[in-house]
Amino acid sequence: MEASEDETPERLPGEASGRRVQLLDAAIRVLSTQGLRGLTHRAVQQEAGLPHGSVTYYFKTREQLVLGVIGRMTELESAQAGDVADELLRTMAVRPFAPDYPRIAELTHTWWSTSRERQIARYELQLASIREPLIREAMKRSVQEFWKLTELVAMATGSADPRNDGEVLLAFIDGMLHHFLVHGPENPKYLETGLRRAIESLRAVPDDGVAAPA
Repeated sequence: MEASEDETPERLPGEASGRRVQLLDAAIRVLSTQGLRGLTHRAVQQEAGLPHGSVTYYFKTREQLVLGVIGRMTELESAQAGDVADELLRTMAVRPFAPDYPRIAELTHTWWSTSRERQIARYELQLASIREPLIREAMKRSVQEFWKLTELVAMATGSADPRNDGEVLLAFIDGMLHHFLVHGPENPKYLETGLRRAIESLRAVPDDGVAAPA
């Protein structure tokens, strides 16, 4: 393969890192609009507006490109999810237990609205993971980052089994996200009500055996 301008050895490490991120962000956009079948080296370099051979320089195979996309999405999602979780945990620390659900719903709405392409791309990969072991293992590793956050939230509720409840909470939120993407935020109270009921349901059962009120 002939060396392209993108492959010049004079490029600084920071420039190489920036170009790689540029390609991965372009790949996420391609994945969200064209699906996994449309995720080709040519489509990504066209989306990124870069010279021929740019994608191959960083990702020799399609599998490497897909794994790179999963890693990039995990990085971006972890940052935004972490901000929401931090705010939620901060308000959950107040006694009596009174999380600021309207504020958390607002942050979640902003997160999901501004990352719609990325969320659609993630669902494309989730579906593909059912049939493709390589993607499945990478997605399993990715979800661990978010499971840690929901486990912390479950612990903050006083859950007797925070690991299991954290997984349940994560699945519930994932379902809410799917509904949000498909139907849109038609009901302004949708996120607030869903988050409130999901989190309140995890609260520890008092000694009298009566569940805490939702």
